[in-house]
Amino acid sequence: MEDASASAFDAAAAYLSTSPSALNLSSAIKLELYGLFKFINLSSVPTAPRPSLFDFTGRAKWDAWSAAGNTYSAKSDAEARYLEIARSLGWTEGIVLPEAADPEAETEEDIWDSDDDGESAPKSSGEPGGFGSSVSSMARPEAEHDTSLHGLVVSNDLQGLVSLLQEEPSVDLNARDSFGYTPLHLAADRGYVSVVEFLLEQNADRTIKDEDEFTAVELAQAAGHERIVQLLNSPSG
Repeated sequence: MEDASASAFDAAAAYLSTSPSALNLSSAIKLELYGLFKFINLSSVPTAPRPSLFDFTGRAKWDAWSAAGNTYSAKSDAEARYLEIARSLGWTEGIVLPEAADPEAETEEDIWDSDDDGESAPKSSGEPGGFGSSVSSMARPEAEHDTSLHGLVVSNDLQGLVSLLQEEPSVDLNARDSFGYTPLHLAADRGYVSVVEFLLEQNADRTIKDEDEFTAVELAQAAGHERIVQLLNSPSG
């Protein structure tokens, strides 16, 4: 049953890679498809830090992926929604499109790569890839659980963090990742209340600024995580 589901998903993705109707979708639906694809093929949560407030496109893509993970508890449910959208665009199970791009040959490039004017620019239907293949038909890499300090925070793995500190008491909880974020930045931006509470209990520095000069509480405020804002503004943490 799972193989049949995967086959249908790949067929729908191949259809979207060449369907002219996909090029005229609203940004909301394009983002939903993007988020569903990432959820189905990679993981239920984004695997990289949330882009800064000034990276509007990157942040929208990250949020779409996160929204899919928050909406669907199982990949089968996300696939069902993906297929529903594909059908609304004219896809029918069993349809064969000889000109469709090979799903296994796709790269990370997609419709959200921007033109010089900063607007998202879909590739024309005459180019290899196009909307569906680039957003929907990338190869399915094996998801790996990142057990590093920052990886555990991104995964909202509180027990993993506790275990890490038990095994390595000297770990620097204020260390920055390659994007300039501390664990507290990541947890605050994503809304992980329990992880923020734990980091504060371990005396994580809430005053550190990221590369865009934002503190953890400022990231939480921008993302609308009121409970975390309260925690970070509380003297006792």
